Amino acid sequence: MACVGLLLVAPALHADMASGVAPLLEMWAPDSVIHEQGKLTVILPQDRITEQIYLSVIRLGLCMAPIQGMDVQAVETVEILNRHAAQGFVYERGLTDCTLFNDRPASDRTTDIEILGNTHWYP
Repeated sequence: MACVGLLLVAPALHADMASGVAPLLEMWAPDSVIHEQGKLTVILPQDRITEQIYLSVIRLGLCMAPIQGMDVQAVETVEILNRHAAQGFVYERGLTDCTLFNDRPASDRTTDIEILGNTHWYP
């Protein structure tokens, strides 16, 4: 019986992650935010996702989640994609490093280097 309860709660937790981080992304006006099987996918309305947009969404958007007390351990990878979901970047470390990034001064370029060092092009 307990297993059935866990199965019913698991999809809700994934939906909650997407709806929980969506307000952090308001300034980018995402078309959608989806969290499935550890992958957080953010579709932005731009035709092209630049490195600057990508870094801003991670640092100034998604990494605000731990500051607001959100548990982001369930996010294993982050995809930031264009409006057609055909181009963008994938951060391979989820949001586990956000606390470390948030402890650094905003002017510290080490964070950008670490993010880009754990990134690959989409697809």
